[in-house]
Order: sequence, then C-alpha cells, then structure tokens
Amino acid sequence: MQVKGTKRRWVRIMAGAVAGAILLAAIAVYFANQFVTPLLRSRLHTLIIQGSDSLYRYKLGKLDANFFGGNVAVENLQIRVDSNRYRQLRAAQALPPLTMQLDLQRGYIKGLSVFRFLLGKQIRVSEIGSLEANVRLSRHVRPQEAPRNNLPLWKAIQPSIKSIHIDRINLDGVKLLYRNADTSESVKLQFDRCEARFEDIRIDSAAAADTARLGFARYVTLNFHDLKFRTPDSSYKMKAESIIYSSKNRYLELSEFKLQPTLEQEDFYKGINQGLSRYEVEFKKAWFTNLRLDQFINNNIILADSGVMLQPELKIYADRTQQGAYHSKYGAYPHQKLLTAAVAIDVKGLRFTDAAVLYTERGAKSGQEGTIDLTGMQVHAGNITNLPAVIRQNSVCTATMQARIFETCPIQARFQFFLDSAEGEFAVVGKAQNISAAQLNKVAVPLGNAELKTGTIQSIDFNIRGDNYNGRGIVNMRYQNLTVALRKVDEETGAITTQKFLSKLLNRFTLHADNPGPNGVVRPGREVVYARPSTKSFFATIWKTIFKGMQDVMLKSGVYE
Repeated sequence: MQVKGTKRRWVRIMAGAVAGAILLAAIAVYFANQFVTPLLRSRLHTLIIQGSDSLYRYKLGKLDANFFGGNVAVENLQIRVDSNRYRQLRAAQALPPLTMQLDLQRGYIKGLSVFRFLLGKQIRVSEIGSLEANVRLSRHVRPQEAPRNNLPLWKAIQPSIKSIHIDRINLDGVKLLYRNADTSESVKLQFDRCEARFEDIRIDSAAAADTARLGFARYVTLNFHDLKFRTPDSSYKMKAESIIYSSKNRYLELSEFKLQPTLEQEDFYKGINQGLSRYEVEFKKAWFTNLRLDQFINNNIILADSGVMLQPELKIYADRTQQGAYHSKYGAYPHQKLLTAAVAIDVKGLRFTDAAVLYTERGAKSGQEGTIDLTGMQVHAGNITNLPAVIRQNSVCTATMQARIFETCPIQARFQFFLDSAEGEFAVVGKAQNISAAQLNKVAVPLGNAELKTGTIQSIDFNIRGDNYNGRGIVNMRYQNLTVALRKVDEETGAITTQKFLSKLLNRFTLHADNPGPNGVVRPGREVVYARPSTKSFFATIWKTIFKGMQDVMLKSGVYE
C-alpha cells in the first residue's frame, strides 16, 4: 500500500511539473509574442529610416508575429521618398543608384529565428514574400567624380541590428514602374506583372565586400511581363512580351519586342510637320550572355560578352515631299552615336540572325514610293565599345553582313568603324551580284525619274572610306545591254512622261551599254569623291558614293547630274 501511495505522489508531482512547464511556456510565448511584434516594428523603423539616411518615410498597417515557426504577416506597408531629404542628397550627389516607392498590400515572413532576434540583435529569416505590391523605381546616374562616402547600410543599422541574413525573397504579383530620374522628361518603363526571386541576402561587412553580389543578394532572378513604354513626347511606343534576367547565369532575354510610332503614317507627318524619318523595330527574341546588371545599376556601364537577336526587322520610311526644318546629321554615324552615348558600353560581340531592313522613300518630285529591301541578313559585329581604355587597345569596331537585296540578289559587306577618329572615319568593302533592270526600277523609277528598259548588272564591287564630310572610293561594275528611259513629272498635272529624245541621246552618246565593252576590255572604276551634305545619313553617304562610282563606269562623261 505504501508503494502505491508513493507512485501516486510521483504521478501528481510529474503532472504538476508538466502543467507548470506548459503554463510557463504559454506565459513565455505570450510575452514573447507581445514583445516580438513591437520589437519588429522598431527594427523595421531602424532599417528603413536609419538605414536609408532618412531618405524614406513609411506607414505600416498590420503586423502580426507568431512565436511558433517565426511567422510574421504584414499588411498595408507604404514606403515613400522624403522630398526634403531627397533634395539634400541630390544636391550633395549622394543619392543611391536606385530609389524606391512601395505599396505592399500583403506580405509574409517565414522562419524568423526569434531567439537570435531577441537576444543577439540578428535578423535570420528563411523566406520573405509579397502577394500584392506596386513598386516604383527611379535610377540615379551618379557622376564619376562624385564623392562616394555614403555610410554603408550594414553600418547605418548598427548597433540596433548587428546583421541580416535572409535565405530567399519571393515577390509575386508585383506591378513595376521604372524610370531614369535625371530629367523631368525621363523615359518610363511600366511592367504589368513581375516576379522576382532573391537568394542568400546578407547585410553585413563581409557581404559588403563581396563584389559578386547584386546589391545584397548572391543571386537574383527577374521575370517581367507585358512591358509598356512611351517616349517623353509620346511619338513612339514600345512593348515586349517578357524580359528575363538571371544574375547566377548573367543572362538577359527579351521576347516579342516592338518599337513603333504612336500614330499611323499620315497622322505621323501631320503631327511633326517635319521631314523626319519614321522607324519601326521588332524582333522575336534577343539574349545577352555574361551581362553585368550590377555594373549598369551602380556604375552606368553595359558589359556583356555577346548578344544575339533573332529575326530583327527595321523599317524606315522617309517622305521627301515634307518640307521640314533643317537637321544636321554631323556626328550621327553609328559609331559616333556609340561614342557619345549616355551610358558606358562594352559588348564583345553582337549577332543578328535572319534580319531584314526595308527602306522606303517617297520621292520629292514624283510623289511615288521606292523601296530598297535587305532580307535574310546575317550580321556579326565586334568590339562594340566606348570605353577609352578598351579603345586604346583596339580602336576598330567591325561588322560583317551577308544578305539578299531586292529579294534574290546576294550582297555582302564588311564595315570598319574607327573609334579613335575625331572625324567619324569609317570604311566599307562589299559586293552585290545579279541585279536585273526590273529590280533596279523599284528605286530608279520613283526616286530617280529614270527607267532601265533593259540590262543586267552582274556585279558591283565597292571599296569606300568616309568621314563627316566626304565619301571616297572606287567602284568596279560589270553589266550588259543597259538602256535607260528618262522621265519627267509635269509640275501642274503631276503626269509622268518619257523624254524620248533625251533618252535616245543618253543611250547613244553618253551611256556605255556594256562593261566589258564590245572589244572585251573592262573599264575599271576610278576614285570618286562625294561631298556629304550635313543632312545625309550614314547609309545615304555610302549609297551616294557608290552611285557616283557607278556613274563613272557607265557614263562616257563620267558623271551625270
């Protein structure tokens, strides 16, 4: 009996101990929960206000913390830029590369290490996520000479927070607006939906010294959908189906991209009331390898090993009947635009596959349209850079092209752009073959008021150098049975008639019908010089120089104006 009584006492003692432990644990959890939530709010204040050097202000709606599992629910968090502090930092050239405004409807934190948080002032989290958010990012390009003595975030949050380590951040259902904040007319990019994943986020002294990180994250994956964009004057709009970026692979991909005027062709020229060209650009897909997004954000540099663009198409329309304002194109050659770009660029190689270029011009006199089309283009460009250190090592940007002109005629060319030239020097060597009179008439009739009645051009070889002011070179040409009919536009009625008498004189006394001639002797081309008007573009300068060389071969007088 005594043994049974002893057992009962031990059972009661154990039950009381367990109940007491449970009660103490419940009390501890209760007080921990009561303590964790205010402390979390305090640390959030430290991170946002103190960590940004008072650049931001914020409002927080609901924050619920659960001791078990370390889960936290957040609702209605708003982060705004403090305008007064923004102006102070901008004047001191001390703004960060990116500023942000956030409207977070719902978010969560999982796996918060409560004891580290309470006892060690360390924030250790498994996952942070958002379910609904609007984000507005503004990018600030800091001058190279600007001081970079901002207090790093890991120092700014001390001693309240010793370190922060987050395994991953998942953002889903985010609407994003991005703009450059340098001018009031800055470009704005809008994404209707965005998903982002950040992995191994650390805010401490060791992570700050890790140059492989993008911001504070080891790896970043971004997926943007439904890009929308308009130029500041709303003359052009841009859209893309998706943009994907992975910092782990340093890979950027764009799909279904289009850039086109906002207005249709007729309304476009009414709106601008100037003789400007109208552009449309689109491509199926493009990707860049070893692209350093961190260098672009922090240092305004585009660095990539290679880029590939699938099925790009460029359409250019020029209405020469429009009498627009004078626009000088000095300094507007492709490599001159590269050298004066607002962003530093160093791309080792760029390839265009199955590309197309369609240039359509409406003749000033005839009012008719002529089109030169290059299709099936394979283009490879190398050493695309405006970095002085790279140019000192290699000052030539090269591009090779193989394509078809007028749908069936093969053409190839090799371009050299001299990046160290103050005068925009370039060189191009190329060859076109098997062009018929009917194909040339697509351009000659509407734009040149001339019709090739018969003839075939077997080959045109050209070797041209140029700069801001001239194009010069030699054109060699082989053709047979060439006859031309000159045309005239009646200024009153607009009727087009053939000038039969002048055509006969041209074909009999001025034009060489064949090369080689009847004696089998080939007439070689001589060097010609084309004085470039300041209104002519890069490709117009090349074409005008080639055409002048063709005249030297075809015409007995050398040149026909």
